[in-house]
Amino acid sequence: MKTTVPPPAARAEVEPPASPALVDPMPPAEASPRASDARFGATDDIKFPPMGLARRLAALTGLMSIVLILGATEVALTLSERQRVEDIREESLALANTLAAYLVQVAPTGDRDALLQGLVGWSRPRTSQTHAYVFTYRDGELVRVGSDSLQTAADHGEYEAYSTHRNVVTFIGGSAPGWLVAVPLGTSPTFGVLDVKVSTRRLDDWARYERRKSYMLAVAAALLVALGAAFLTARWVGRPLRELSVAMAGAHRGAEAGPEAPEIGPPEFRLVARRYNQLREALARRERESSARASLLSLEERARNLERLTLLEQTAATFAHEIGTPLNTVSGHLQLLRDDLTASRDTSGVDRVNLLLEQVARVAGIVRAGMERSAWPHLAIRPVDLTLIVDRILRFMEPSFRQANVRADRPAGLRVPVLAACDPALVEQILLNLLKNSIEALSTGGRVTILARSDGAVRIIEVMDDGPGLAPGAIEHLFTPFITTKGPAGTGLGLAVSRRIARALGGDLTHLPSDRGTRWRLTLPAAENV
Repeated sequence: MKTTVPPPAARAEVEPPASPALVDPMPPAEASPRASDARFGATDDIKFPPMGLARRLAALTGLMSIVLILGATEVALTLSERQRVEDIREESLALANTLAAYLVQVAPTGDRDALLQGLVGWSRPRTSQTHAYVFTYRDGELVRVGSDSLQTAADHGEYEAYSTHRNVVTFIGGSAPGWLVAVPLGTSPTFGVLDVKVSTRRLDDWARYERRKSYMLAVAAALLVALGAAFLTARWVGRPLRELSVAMAGAHRGAEAGPEAPEIGPPEFRLVARRYNQLREALARRERESSARASLLSLEERARNLERLTLLEQTAATFAHEIGTPLNTVSGHLQLLRDDLTASRDTSGVDRVNLLLEQVARVAGIVRAGMERSAWPHLAIRPVDLTLIVDRILRFMEPSFRQANVRADRPAGLRVPVLAACDPALVEQILLNLLKNSIEALSTGGRVTILARSDGAVRIIEVMDDGPGLAPGAIEHLFTPFITTKGPAGTGLGLAVSRRIARALGGDLTHLPSDRGTRWRLTLPAAENV
């Protein structure tokens, strides 16, 4: 059974009449870089974002610390301030009651001079944060003691305390905040009201100072928390993640070649690294198994190819034995025909018969080598003008070109000697394969161009046609033995044998990309380099 690939448009391999011993059963695969390395790059090229997880966690922790600490500080200061204000209220009320009892004692009947004397005596040891005033009831209104009644009058709080016989406590805001306590004086009857005002300005100043100090301490604490969080997250989160990322990036070269992930950091990251290492080991085992299966398949394919080669070798030996005698007979008749044409002075006919005799002699040499050694004849390397080989092969293929209605061109401007060190018979065999490929691929009216030229120390023969070209799926299998696009009609040895011959001659046969048609290049060493 022959292995085939999807056929390109009108393009086929050529099976030359050559010994199969020239073909490697399984040519070595050309090394190619891994696609994963090309796509992901080396692990040393890994670039982490400047704001990684550890830094984001540190920044978030610092921000949350600032918000929480400042918020807690503000709540604590507000509650403390409220408590201090309430304490000052209680102290103000107690102070007002004490002073009221003292004034009632020194002036039980509400004598204004006695009340004023009592206030003066009480105010001396007091600070400027506390002020006391006495209002006495006279002519239907409360008048401040020691002041002109027309200038200073009591407000609503004093009248309420006087009328209800109860203490009235009021907080005064504005530029001079404080508590105002109104205490009625006297029992029956009430003769006046005592006003005691205790300022809370120092409390406000203290609160502002405490806020500034607390906010500074809170920011410093938040920064310390952020630095601590940055250090811990870098050690517990950032470093394990980085090492795991590097290990996973290295695994793109293959599980077998990939490094193990170090088990560092908190238990959660250690567990992740352990699971990754277990997965890597499992994939490595799968890769080894796949490699072993691929090697086994390669050996099986090689064995099948060897079987094919053995069969072809036996068949070639049989053919060589069977066609040897007819070839000798054909050669003899051609020699007789040449003698007849010489006698009739038909120069063109003589040249054509000589060309046929050369090809018959070449085929006969192949047949003899197949019967004797099952190998290609010994290479007869000598300086040869490639332009003469091109002319000779075009003349030999002229009937095939005419039959296929294909035009063969050789650029006139390149008819200069191109000396190469080669075996002309084998070079002709390669050109026959390429030209036959082109004829089979071209439609009626197509064109084939062949040229020989020099390029430094290399001699080149190029064969180009304007046919449909090669399909992409066939290009990668061009020189693989036994893979053909001809189906049952081909064996897939033509191009493989041609390349092997070219390399045996010290050159190479390659397919060149072309906008239209197919383009082949045969390179050979220059004659002076051998």
